[in-house]
Amino acid sequence: MKKCKLFLILILSLFININSIKADTELNLISSNEPITKTRTKENNYGVNKHWIINDNNLSNVLSTPYVDSSEKVYDFANILTEEEEKTIYTYSKEFMDKTGMEMIFVTVDMPYSYDSKNEEYAADFYDYNDFGLDLEHYDGILFLRNNYSADRYYDMYTFGSAQLYFNQNRYDDVLDTIYYKISHDDYVNGFKAFKDKCLYYYNEGIPSTYKHSYIDENGFIKKHYVAPYFIAFIISLVITIIILIILIKKNKMVKKATEASEYIDKKTINYSIKEDKFITSRTTSYTVSSSSGGGHSSGGGRSHSGSSGGGHSSGGGRHG
Repeated sequence: MKKCKLFLILILSLFININSIKADTELNLISSNEPITKTRTKENNYGVNKHWIINDNNLSNVLSTPYVDSSEKVYDFANILTEEEEKTIYTYSKEFMDKTGMEMIFVTVDMPYSYDSKNEEYAADFYDYNDFGLDLEHYDGILFLRNNYSADRYYDMYTFGSAQLYFNQNRYDDVLDTIYYKISHDDYVNGFKAFKDKCLYYYNEGIPSTYKHSYIDENGFIKKHYVAPYFIAFIISLVITIIILIILIKKNKMVKKATEASEYIDKKTINYSIKEDKFITSRTTSYTVSSSSGGGHSSGGGRSHSGSSGGGHSSGGGRHG
C-alpha cells in the first residue's frame, strides 16, 4: 500500500514538473516576442517577389535581411514592446493603411552602427526585400525604424513609392520632432500613435507644392513632369515677333527714293580726269556681345535615394535619442 502511494506521489510530481516547464517555456516565448522569420532560398528567389533583380551586387544584402510575414506590420527585433503594445501599434498601422491605401510598418532593432546611413540601408532593404506594398504600383508605404542601440539610440522614417510625394523636408522634420519626446522616453505606443496621426494629417493635406508636378517612376524614384512655362513662352514669342517686324521694316527702308539730280545721272557716260578721296570724319560704333552658361537646376526638391535593390526611397534625416 505504501509503495502504491509512493508511486502515485512520484507520478503526480512528475506531472506537475512537466506542466511547470511547459508554462515557463510559453512565458519565455511570450516575453521574447521575437518576430517569426522565414528562410530565403534560391528556389523561392530568396523571398523577393518584387521586380528587383538579385545579383552578386546585392545578394549579401538580401540574405542578411530578415524574411518576414508582411501582414504583421510590427517587427520588434529589439524586444522593447510587450505583446499588448504590439497589438495596439498594429491597429494604428491598420488604420493608416485603411485610410490611405499605403503601408505603415514599425520596426525595432538593436544594431550597432558607425554612421546614420547604415540605419537607412537596413530600412530600405527590409522594405524592398519583403512583400510590403506588393499590390501597389510603386510599393507605396512608410517604414518607421527605431534602433535601440545603447551607445547611440536612433529613429527615422522612410517613405517608398507615392508616399514620398507627401513629405518634403519641412514635413519630415515636423513629424520627427513631434514624436521626439515620446520615442526618446520609450513611450512607443503613444509615440507611434502621434507618428500615425501626423502622417495621416499630411496625407489629407495633399501633395505639397514641392512635388506638385512630380511623379514616381517604375523604380520608385521621384521624377518631375515637364510643365511648359506658358507666360514665359508668350513673352519669348512676342519678343521674336517684334524682332522680325523690326528687321522687315529696316529692309523696307533700304529702298530709298532719289532726292538729288546726281542720282539720275548715268555715271558710265561721264569721265572724271581727277578722282580724289578726302577723309573728312569718322564715327565708330562699338557693342559688347555677352554670353552666359547655365548650370544645373533643382528638380523641385527630389530626394530619392537608391537602396541596394536599385529602388528609390526617401528619408526624414533621423533623430538621435
